[in-house]
Amino acid sequence: VDVQHAPSLSSSGPPCTIDPKQSASARCNQLFIGDGYCHSMLVDEATYVDGQRIAVDTAGSIGGHNHDGRGFTWIGLVDPSSREIQPYARRFKIDDLAVEDALSGRQRPKLDLYDDQACLVLKAVSYAESTKSISVGDVTLLFAHDFVLSVRHGDAIRLHSCRRDLESEPSRLASGTSAVIHDIVDRLVDQYVDVCDHLRADVERLEDQVFDDELPVPATELYFVKRELTEFRRAALPLVEPLQKIISGSVPGISRQFLPQFSDVLDHLRRVIDEVEALNELMSAALQANLTLIQVQQNADMRRISAWVGIGAVPTMVAGIYGMNFKNIPELDWRYGYFVVLVVLGMISAGLFKLFRKYRWL
Repeated sequence: VDVQHAPSLSSSGPPCTIDPKQSASARCNQLFIGDGYCHSMLVDEATYVDGQRIAVDTAGSIGGHNHDGRGFTWIGLVDPSSREIQPYARRFKIDDLAVEDALSGRQRPKLDLYDDQACLVLKAVSYAESTKSISVGDVTLLFAHDFVLSVRHGDAIRLHSCRRDLESEPSRLASGTSAVIHDIVDRLVDQYVDVCDHLRADVERLEDQVFDDELPVPATELYFVKRELTEFRRAALPLVEPLQKIISGSVPGISRQFLPQFSDVLDHLRRVIDEVEALNELMSAALQANLTLIQVQQNADMRRISAWVGIGAVPTMVAGIYGMNFKNIPELDWRYGYFVVLVVLGMISAGLFKLFRKYRWL
């Protein structure tokens, strides 16, 4: 890409200096905007003909390059503003509703068709080992037979490796935009599998802790993992319908030769969803078991407290009676009365203790 002829956009960032000796890929990470300012929303832009990346004058490419149907342009953007995405929307005549979906983020996974173009909204999910939590990002793919515009929000997935791997397989990239769409969707679903494995490990760990007296698990941690499972399911489940629509063969920009590969991706996705639903049910059972165990423990504590109160009630009652200071209390003046009362109280308390132990109250 000739970054010195980039589309003119107004920007207010730090001055940008671009080394002409940099590789095309590295130079694309710095978009030279109008009056000499650098903007980072453009990750990369390239045109591919017969699977090979070619140098293209960006200003000249605004008019579009069909290359007799043998090539396409792939542009990657990160968190673009409305003003920043407009040159590409005009360049490829993208529908305003599709542009709005690409800008807004936080969309439910879906596939919308606009004549000879399509808009595929995806959810990227990643797992953080440090916090034992997932993060969800948005990836919107606007595409037709001659272009792919990928718009990413968040850091849940990066597509640099996707482009690099495809460029290392020119024969696959020569298949056109279908290869790009399939590779991105396939990587997202593979990432779902990885996240699912981590969540399964968390669920199994918590399930073991629920029944381990030495490692009590707080209910907040159980609810946290269940919430993560719910959020993951909300990201993965809606993707089934768009993939089914792609497999039907009615989506522009998707070659029929890739339909079996998309079908394989759908199969992986369904397995992930089944696994997540099973983990969600297991987590619900663990929550219920944890609450039941807490109630059982509370009942046991109440019985233990009641038993000790019962044992202490007899000495308290006798001490209360003899502490009334009446003159005519039996054995009040008896020489051995004090010792006899102590012995009787001890025997009664010991008997109550033995009785409560027999019924497992103590």
